[in-house]
Amino acid sequence: MERAALLFWLWMLAFAVTALWALSQAAVASSFGVRPTLVKLGYGPNLVTLSLGGIQWALHPLIPLGSSVRFNGPPEDAPTEAPADNRLHRLPLVLHAATIIVPWALLVVVAMACLGAGEGLSQFLTGFTVPFQYSRLPDRIERFVALLRHGELLQAWGLASAKVAAINLLPMPILAGGSLLALPWRHQRERLPVWAAGLNLVTLLILLPWAGYALYLFGAAIFR
Repeated sequence: MERAALLFWLWMLAFAVTALWALSQAAVASSFGVRPTLVKLGYGPNLVTLSLGGIQWALHPLIPLGSSVRFNGPPEDAPTEAPADNRLHRLPLVLHAATIIVPWALLVVVAMACLGAGEGLSQFLTGFTVPFQYSRLPDRIERFVALLRHGELLQAWGLASAKVAAINLLPMPILAGGSLLALPWRHQRERLPVWAAGLNLVTLLILLPWAGYALYLFGAAIFR
């Protein structure tokens, strides 16, 4: 497979995983009676923005490494007023937790559908160790790029879904797992324990170098 095709499918898989998470979180929250104010798919330059169903939808497909769903304040560039507080805080604690967990659980279901139930679940469970195993990262990325080279797109989608879901459920503040960890203090963020706040620094020290190394390895595997 040519490099341009590899880059395209890598972009497509990354966008599919993050967009599916954002859309499912918006759907889960809306089913609980709390609509988001903004659903942003991707990062980078804005391609399309529209308002639909009381939600602002923004498409930023150039950088597919993340999407976001906002529940506080008015939509960006919108004249209408909305509560400044996080709308998720209106939910009972259990439903708030479900809004965080269910979208990532959906990605695990996608992995199980693509890889088989046992293999998908196994890939999800081993995904929690991925950011801490630098020595195994080159081989993992080589195998993933090999899947793309051989057109095994369904398997690659399942693998990416499993690993991304696991990593985001780690108990780190900038991830979904960190949001779950902070739920008991959601109405009193100033009372968040020092140890929980200190996890921010640990998260950055672990994830930023790991993410940079992973991007380097992807580039090396594709452009060598």
